[in-house]
Amino acid sequence: MNTLLRTIACLLFLTYVLYSSAQNFTIDYPIYQNRNSEALEISRIERNDTATILYMDAYSRPNYWIRLASSLSLYGNQTGKNYSLIRSQGFELDKEIYMPTSGNVTFTLQFPPLDPQEETVDFMESSNERDFQIKGISLNTQKKEGKIHCHISGEVVDSPQSSRLVLIKAHKNPSSAPWLSIPIRNGAFEYDFYTDQEEVYEVFIWNDMINGSWMPAFFFAENGPVSFTLYPASTGKPGVTRTKNPLTCELQQLETERNNKFNFDSLYAQIDKLYKENRFESEALQALWKNMEQVKDNVEERNKIYRERDRLEESGEAYTEDAKVLLEEIKQLNQKMNQWTIERIKQHPSLIGLYVLTSKIAIARKGEDISPYLSVYQNIFASRYPEHPYSKEMKILIENGQPKVGNPYIDFSAPDLNGKEIKVSEHIKGKIALIDLWASWCGPCRVNSKQIIPIYEKYKDKGFTVIGVAREQGSDADMKRAIQKDGYPWLNLIELNDTNQIWMKYRIPNAAGGTFLIDTHGIILAVNPTAEEIESILQKEL
Repeated sequence: MNTLLRTIACLLFLTYVLYSSAQNFTIDYPIYQNRNSEALEISRIERNDTATILYMDAYSRPNYWIRLASSLSLYGNQTGKNYSLIRSQGFELDKEIYMPTSGNVTFTLQFPPLDPQEETVDFMESSNERDFQIKGISLNTQKKEGKIHCHISGEVVDSPQSSRLVLIKAHKNPSSAPWLSIPIRNGAFEYDFYTDQEEVYEVFIWNDMINGSWMPAFFFAENGPVSFTLYPASTGKPGVTRTKNPLTCELQQLETERNNKFNFDSLYAQIDKLYKENRFESEALQALWKNMEQVKDNVEERNKIYRERDRLEESGEAYTEDAKVLLEEIKQLNQKMNQWTIERIKQHPSLIGLYVLTSKIAIARKGEDISPYLSVYQNIFASRYPEHPYSKEMKILIENGQPKVGNPYIDFSAPDLNGKEIKVSEHIKGKIALIDLWASWCGPCRVNSKQIIPIYEKYKDKGFTVIGVAREQGSDADMKRAIQKDGYPWLNLIELNDTNQIWMKYRIPNAAGGTFLIDTHGIILAVNPTAEEIESILQKEL
């Protein structure tokens, strides 16, 4: 009998130890499946047998507010249990909390202890998709995803209000491409970054991003530490990258050679001088900016002004004669630099060269000829790096050709709001169609789309249709709100996290959107036409 009691006591003790060890641990920067807003971040989870504590950061523009409901809970995906919020410390719930100059408030949320079976939980303000949700938060402290481990550290100088960094693939748009958030504490930051591919990333100050201008520092994702010194955009200083990692060092060497050979400082100094003397922009362009000040928040009028600005630039009427001379010199020097760069990477083909080709295409200006870069890729790099993500982007560009007037449009598939996959060619067959690539966060895109509504209603029974595709990141919640508010009556599809590479196929990888008018035979009639131009074409064609 004594032996049986000892056995039971031993089992009870082991159960307690296992339960306690399962419950007592800390998770820094937990990974998650998806979220519907970048305004909330979880920097740490402390889990023990008495409580679950989430260390949180709220972010928004200074003087903008965030509201969190006291109905917050965690939902256990393994057990189906709900864990209601016990208390908040540092953030008053059910109240509009205005952000300070940093745009950041740090606080903690306490929940009951989680069942040991829980491996992932959902952070839910409510079941309403408009409320804050972070789904699939991993509770596994051992899970490190990625073959490459890059330890990131550094400091932010001359910007005590800076609260976090953006870590994103180089030359991607943070409004449409996923990015990681790195908190800045007392001017310093540290982060363990994991990934599977050697690609170039950039880091920059989030506070600058929300103001529309930032100064990034670049690095290759590779095993080993990398440190940065970052400056706010207002200083005009580029970020500094320090590392002994070979790919990043090779990229820096190429940039140093190029900068030493092609110096733009004198030309830019002359442009600054013309600006200060009010002799850079033409009177017509200056008049536009005065009109812009008058219309202020009238998005439709601002959109008209931007279109007129584009017309002035295309016609050569936007700048003074002195400015045109300088701009032409810069253009010529750029062409020489690009030619030198192409020859350099042809002589020293490596992953650096492949990155340079893709980056040249990513930052190419409207109408710029990218065929030299595609040719070098096909002749030298395609066989060397057939499976690299950069090669996949280049193949998309080559296979789909240039979407311009007179060329066939590019067919694609994307899900509708119910998740059903729709092939564009099947939807627009036999009709004149407008493919409207837009985004919920793009004001001009939405103005253009709303202006099409009366034209659609007028011609929809005469052989005209519209198909909208929204470029979104994280979730479709913002897109759905935009459709409901703006009232788009046509079929809308979603391009979530650039899954189908639709913007790349249409050679506008960093644009918010674009419109393409297609005839009944699938030939492009117009690119980015105005509402008036669309109606004029429809009157002739229909």
